[in-house]
Amino acid sequence: MLSSSIALIGAGFSLGFVHALDPDHVMAVSALSSEKTGIRRTLLYCASWALGHGGVLLACGLLLFGLGFRLPEALQISAEASVGILLIAIGIMCFWRYRSRSGEGSELEKNRLLKTRGQTGKPRAPLMVGMLHGLAGSASALALVPVITQGQLVIAVAYILVFSLGVLLSMLCFGLGLGTVQLKLQRFSERWFRWNQYLIASVSVVLGSYWLSQVV
Repeated sequence: MLSSSIALIGAGFSLGFVHALDPDHVMAVSALSSEKTGIRRTLLYCASWALGHGGVLLACGLLLFGLGFRLPEALQISAEASVGILLIAIGIMCFWRYRSRSGEGSELEKNRLLKTRGQTGKPRAPLMVGMLHGLAGSASALALVPVITQGQLVIAVAYILVFSLGVLLSMLCFGLGLGTVQLKLQRFSERWFRWNQYLIASVSVVLGSYWLSQVV
């Protein structure tokens, strides 16, 4: 019994690792971190997203399996719709920032503004987006927990923590790759890097529109 529970909890790590790479997750983090390059900054954004996602999953798990509460279906549907709206909003916001940056004047002024933004900006947005994704995907992410835990709260919490660890490590691997590619692309060609930013923003809007159409 104990060995099977450990094996099933271990499988949660693999499920979490794959779950982190859902298109809406990857696109949101890519768009949020595309304004300014930097591997460390991208990893920080990915970690913040994963912590927000895991925190909400743990809270939902405690409510569902610890206190016997059920999340209202309307709340889950609203969260799903909000993911689509958020992807569209992030894409439009990125477009606006890129256009504003291109009209900021001299290169010296651009560098000064970018440095200021880098010092003052904090990855609060990825944390909030991760929390929304966690709420929207809580039903599917927690679907196997009752079968695995058989009513044991400790095992349920362990499963969610291991699942969230898989999400975190997967997102960090993705962030490492994304940050490296963006940095090399910017060094190779500023023009290509700018078009890559526009592409990410466009895909975010398209994916958000498609996501919203499937929910509504």
